[in-house]
Amino acid sequence: MKSCIHISRNLEDFGKLQLPKGKTFIVIDNNVRHIAPIFKGFPCIYVNMDEERKALSQVENIAGQLLELGAGRDALIIGVGGGTTTDITGFTASIYKRGVKFAFIPTTLLAQVDASIGGKNGVNLNSYKNILGTITQPEWIFICPEVLTSLPQEEFRSGVAEVLKTFVLFDREYYKKAVQCFSAPLDMDLLCDIIGKCAEYKSGVVERDEFEKGERRLLNLGHTFAHSIEKLTHGEVSHGYAVSIGMAIASRIAVHMKLGNKEFAQTLADDLRCCGLPASLDECNATLPISIADLAGAIKKDKKVVGDNIHFILPLGLENVNDVMIPLEKLKKICNDLR
Repeated sequence: MKSCIHISRNLEDFGKLQLPKGKTFIVIDNNVRHIAPIFKGFPCIYVNMDEERKALSQVENIAGQLLELGAGRDALIIGVGGGTTTDITGFTASIYKRGVKFAFIPTTLLAQVDASIGGKNGVNLNSYKNILGTITQPEWIFICPEVLTSLPQEEFRSGVAEVLKTFVLFDREYYKKAVQCFSAPLDMDLLCDIIGKCAEYKSGVVERDEFEKGERRLLNLGHTFAHSIEKLTHGEVSHGYAVSIGMAIASRIAVHMKLGNKEFAQTLADDLRCCGLPASLDECNATLPISIADLAGAIKKDKKVVGDNIHFILPLGLENVNDVMIPLEKLKKICNDLR
């Protein structure tokens, strides 16, 4: 199933969607409570969302409130907020009364270009990311770049990392456009174009490989080490910043394995920094310093581990990315060499 994606410059266009009265329920992050007036007439569940609260206890909280509000099996649950909100709302809806319909209004750049698209819904377990979850597609996603203007700079840049990741994978021309867009004063028309193109690529991959048996694995570029960075820094480094560092390290690993080239690895690192993103662990500003070797030791419980090997996505150049099975011990040795 492919979700319908609506992209609009005007948040008020939400009112044009045909929503079932008495059956629609809104789960909204308190961080975007200021847009709640557009949901007038629909019951709202207000929640505080962050990585620490991305847990089963939050699922129980939301499900309990849905029960109290009388949400039945014909309900439509709409998650409004960043990637944590869409992840947890989708997961709750996919198991509430054995599954009800849901939709998203993502309010961060990261969620608009990546997290809300694709049907991956889940929660963390003991600080390991997204260990519990489902792949269930939302009915629709309403994307409005207008809401991004009030985001803190660091949160906005977290989404920039996912944009660049998408274009490293699929589109060298849009990669150049994105670097230009995010290294200069923001052009909203160009931003809307970039968000639309990212959504197009992500939804296309999901349609072709919904359950991550092949092509969809490529979307994990930068994420293997990113999840380890988030775990080891206890969430102190944001997801997007961690993905940025993860991509840069992956390009260095590709060079070490004689698959990639130094010129691309250096260009990627320079472009990330030009867009205000970190490209090395030294730049992540974590309270406790971590090394590449630390990351290698933290990935043993990653979902991409198969036996003693891991699916690792290596960027060799723009539109040239490989899914390589690397033995965990070999990856550990490479990381020790790169220190």
